[in-house]
Amino acid sequence: MVTKFAWPEIELRLHELRLCADDLKERFPEEDQFFPRFADLADAAREASNDDCIEDASVRITDILIDLGYVPEHERQH
Repeated sequence: MVTKFAWPEIELRLHELRLCADDLKERFPEEDQFFPRFADLADAAREASNDDCIEDASVRITDILIDLGYVPEHERQH
């Protein structure tokens, strides 16, 4: 069973995910190489989110993908 965390811990994990995503994009610029690696990391952050912050975590993960150019800007939810 995965330990569930509140927003302060998830926010730290999302910050780390953002840094990792930059590195992954540099090393694996092709979507088919990038996405499986990113998905593993993003899923870990999402699975660690408690019920109160899982939606916010998902939005932030999408924002990372938008910022990196893998998802269109119109998908931004805020």
